[in-house]
Amino acid sequence: MEFLIKGRGKVFAFKKCDFRVKSVSEGLYFGKIEKDGLRLSIEGSFIVGRVAKKGVVEVDEESAIKWLRGEDLEIPYRGYCILKWGEYFLGCGKGNGKRILNFVPKDRRLQMKSEI
Repeated sequence: MEFLIKGRGKVFAFKKCDFRVKSVSEGLYFGKIEKDGLRLSIEGSFIVGRVAKKGVVEVDEESAIKWLRGEDLEIPYRGYCILKWGEYFLGCGKGNGKRILNFVPKDRRLQMKSEI
């Protein structure tokens, strides 16, 4: 796997091949280089999470649903981390020591229908 850094610190992952096409995509959005570390995308957390030895925070089902709705989690962690529920990687968050801040984009959040 190779990585390409584009404008604003965005990192894309791709695998080189000999197949030639006129229009080449940038690859899979992997994450963004921030001042204080690498903030992985949801797909980036899937790639890295399978081999990560540290920086992975496991959550229960209730917390996973909150996370996927875009809510921060009240978990005392500091720095960037990958959130995991069972075998599923939920994305990357940043802990401030009291809670893990959520970076799930609004258009990818779980929409829960309210009960009437």
